[in-house]
Amino acid sequence: MARYSIGQATVSPDQPDFEQMLQSAYNSKLRPNCLCVGASGVPMYISQINGRFWLKRMPDTGRQHATGCASWEMPEEFSGRSDLYGSGFTYEENEVKLRLNFPLSRRGGQSPPPTAKANAEKPSVQADGKRLTLRSLLHYLWDEAGLTNWPGKNARRNWTFVNESLTIAADQKTVKQDNLQHYLYLPEAWTKEHREEIAGRRRERFARISGTDGKNGHQLLLVIAEVKDIEQAGMGFRTVFYHLPDCPFVMEQKLHERLLRHFGKEMRMWTGKQPGHMILTGTFSVSPEGTPMLEEVCLMFVSEEWIPYDNIYELAIIQKLVAEKRTFLRILRYNRPTAAPMPTFLLTDHGNDPVALYVLDAESSADVAQVEASASASSYAHWMWNPRTHGEILPMPAVLPRTDPATAVASTRVSAPTTSAIPTRATLSGGFAQPVNQPIPAPQTTAQAETLASASAASIQSRFA
Repeated sequence: MARYSIGQATVSPDQPDFEQMLQSAYNSKLRPNCLCVGASGVPMYISQINGRFWLKRMPDTGRQHATGCASWEMPEEFSGRSDLYGSGFTYEENEVKLRLNFPLSRRGGQSPPPTAKANAEKPSVQADGKRLTLRSLLHYLWDEAGLTNWPGKNARRNWTFVNESLTIAADQKTVKQDNLQHYLYLPEAWTKEHREEIAGRRRERFARISGTDGKNGHQLLLVIAEVKDIEQAGMGFRTVFYHLPDCPFVMEQKLHERLLRHFGKEMRMWTGKQPGHMILTGTFSVSPEGTPMLEEVCLMFVSEEWIPYDNIYELAIIQKLVAEKRTFLRILRYNRPTAAPMPTFLLTDHGNDPVALYVLDAESSADVAQVEASASASSYAHWMWNPRTHGEILPMPAVLPRTDPATAVASTRVSAPTTSAIPTRATLSGGFAQPVNQPIPAPQTTAQAETLASASAASIQSRFA
């Protein structure tokens, strides 16, 4: 369990009054310190959203935290994220400004964009690395939400957790002059008992952009949801999402054809009922009649633990690591093509330094020698599994204890040079916020207030675990 110093006190997220202590420290302008590397600590800061408080790491301090700490950041050399620093997103004070390669509005006379083509891989990383595509935006939010980080023991996730995590991740991210949450639509967890209230909030949100035109054109929203079914209906297709059973999204015939062409792998895994969830992110408009119409889409398959995977080999590694209660990170490509060599996972429970895990796809176009050369050139230890030569998963590096916190130091390994000269931005390391489209009702009784406080503490604890 993580420990933090606030003034003279040492606190941890499992304390029932943890959020109240954060609020008091926030009001008193006290700076917490993460004690993951010993008594000196690493400076943190407290942020507030929707009346709730959580801790974030200070900019450019991710490598100072101990490996396995919720605030530790993976080396830049591993993730496709580093290709987008300064172009796809930039840091300005407490905000992250995002630059997208897809529109969030269109003029009334314009046709929808040639969907899915913008998300197809291109031979050059440079040509596709200037701005965030739908896929790289989804990867970015998944990373920021901590959904690529598996904490090991006693971890449980559901759509409510994913919704909440993405909502927090989207805060302080701007597109042009608007907060990303202005565009983001995340279906709230559906229950039969509250279906009317849920539908009412959705209709109100959709009505604000229904048939909009004028100076700002036709506004689009960005949906992230789990696909339940895609079925033919009339001249197009109905896309039904879990937690939106009474509101199918329309997908035109041409869009469906492009979807099959550009995301055939994900569709095959979904049709074959591979374990996990099919995540769709896409822009959509709302017709004057109130029907949501998909315009540009991207698919991503995730495991039962909501960790992204691209094939059954990566799934096998996820299942093995989860069963053995290992702690690890999933590394995402963003705009990098499949052939670009990079690790798939990082083991974070192997002493004070991570181990890069390379999982080769049996059908990958990546050159094995090139992958091995890239892995060997890194300053980090690595492990590699090639299913083409070994059907069984090779023995993995064992769990090793970290250096005692009283004498621990942050990792001393130096990352390989990258093209980024922009410091690391603080990212989510814990907290609680209400999902988009579902405001928190004020407690009406003492019992309700105690229940809400208990739920908040439990949510915070789960993020630091």
